[in-house]
Amino acid sequence: MAHTFLFATSLFAVLASAVLATNTNNSCFPGDATVQMYNSDLKLMRDLEVGDKVHTASDMIELSEGHFIPVDAKGKLVYKRAKDLQVGETLWGSSQITELSKVEKLGLYNPFTLSGNIMVNNVEASSHSEWFLDSLFDAIGATEYLPYAYQAVLAPLRAIYNIVGKEIYGKGYAAVNSCVNVAEFGMKHGGSIALTIGIDGVATAMLATKA
Repeated sequence: MAHTFLFATSLFAVLASAVLATNTNNSCFPGDATVQMYNSDLKLMRDLEVGDKVHTASDMIELSEGHFIPVDAKGKLVYKRAKDLQVGETLWGSSQITELSKVEKLGLYNPFTLSGNIMVNNVEASSHSEWFLDSLFDAIGATEYLPYAYQAVLAPLRAIYNIVGKEIYGKGYAAVNSCVNVAEFGMKHGGSIALTIGIDGVATAMLATKA
């Protein structure tokens, strides 16, 4: 399925860009975006697997409009939704955005990293996008802190991964995903899933390590 993206260009040694999707219900990266791995290799977003080590720290990025990206606000790192980027702003570690336009891309992917950040097309972005806390944080004027909040919400799942390891976690995720679409279910019931499954999973993992 093709999705419409907003293309923001920036001049840096090579052309820098930011792309924002206009589909508010799907906040992710397109499948053909490249991710810089920990060992400096490049991998397509659609080919990422649970447990892959990615580089987390500017050239081109393609984002849906609800995805968060760090900008340089007078030397301070501030997270903004991609749709809120403006010409003249500076992407964190890059240069000023000089133009905005729309493109269409195939695929929507949202890999969560242990650090909460990810390098996509050599541009630093957050792993997080719009979810169940957005309306609350928007109402109190704390939108820029949403990536930190979602990183905290997913802490139990990172704990499970660290306890059981890549192989067991990957098999467990695949088993659950074969029964229920984790991405879609998570968007609809995100808060309760992260809290309930996360806490139960940590307890189970701890018991398993003691057995």
